[in-house]
Amino acid sequence: MAYNPFTEDHEMLRESVRATIAEHITPYVDEWERDHVCPKHIFKLFGEQGYTGATYAEELGGSGMDMWAAIVIARELARANVGGLQLSWYANTYLAPPLINALGTDEQKEQWLKPIISGDKICSLGITEPGAGSDVGGITTTAVLDGDEYVINGSKCWITNGTMADVIMLVTRTGEGHDFTLFLFDTTTPGFSAQAMTGKLGMHTSDTAELFFDNCRVPKSAVLGHPHNGFYYIMSNLQEERLIGAAMGAYAAEWAYEKALAYTQERMAFGRPIAGFQAVRHKLANMACRVEACLSMSLRAVEGFMAEGPAAIGLVSKAKAFVGEEAQRIVYDAMQLHGGNGFMEEYGLARTYRDLRLFSIGGGTTEIMYEIISKLEVDKVAHAKKGIEKRS
Repeated sequence: MAYNPFTEDHEMLRESVRATIAEHITPYVDEWERDHVCPKHIFKLFGEQGYTGATYAEELGGSGMDMWAAIVIARELARANVGGLQLSWYANTYLAPPLINALGTDEQKEQWLKPIISGDKICSLGITEPGAGSDVGGITTTAVLDGDEYVINGSKCWITNGTMADVIMLVTRTGEGHDFTLFLFDTTTPGFSAQAMTGKLGMHTSDTAELFFDNCRVPKSAVLGHPHNGFYYIMSNLQEERLIGAAMGAYAAEWAYEKALAYTQERMAFGRPIAGFQAVRHKLANMACRVEACLSMSLRAVEGFMAEGPAAIGLVSKAKAFVGEEAQRIVYDAMQLHGGNGFMEEYGLARTYRDLRLFSIGGGTTEIMYEIISKLEVDKVAHAKKGIEKRS
């Protein structure tokens, strides 16, 4: 029997999301793509429908479902081929909110988390800077305590939802080394400005921005968690981001493979469907194996995360690294099997190809994932060696 972690409640959620996408997204996504528009009203719609709060507690306005609910929604958005919108929704739902939920005061949850879940407010995560991406320790945006307020100066870039956000979970330097503090930064604060970043290869329906902080004064009550502990908070939170990113990539690859499978049975050449040629059949078989590997790694990582939380860093990093690269190759092969039609926008694969290019970059590059994995593997060997020596 095939592995199936989804319950009847998950299937009901899937049907609801699919119907919502069919009515409110699919008819308009080509226009949004062409005009590079991130439709803000979809955040409100997803809040009202309960999708944003699916995995959050009922007392926060959520549904109290497990992480598989997030995977259900990620799958339907991936199969709708709306990568940019999917990225913005998932950034709004799973980048900052989990930490607000874990660390926030009752007042902070009332002010920010509940309205995010309901769709009345939009949030973003402010980490990346021109000189600090994967190297979080290189952050230079500063927060200096001045009486009962902090004064924030600096800039951020590549911030998803940056021009739309009502609140930014902002990572700032408050000392030497890894001394960072997180703030729930209200974007109406004087001295703040945001500018859209244009000229992106893909993710056209996602809002990406540069942020600027010029002597922005914020109260102590805006600090999230304990001051000076921000680096450790962020490091633990990255696993959830990478986990859902891997699932999104796996399901995009599955969609592309299914498109290719259907097309090759319809496309005629030399008097028969091209799926009748051995070279095509074998390519499809190879793609089917690779899609299965992507899905298996992603779903195993979800299981690991649900059981171990951030301690599942090894599984999550492997899934992010493997799927981030392999999904792009699967879409490439799907385009190849479409021939010239794969190069055309109307078949959808060109959009998927552009959007998926970000998956091996955003949320931690493949190279960073390999560095994490290699350190864990070396530590595993060293730990085993110590055990052997101890027993002997």
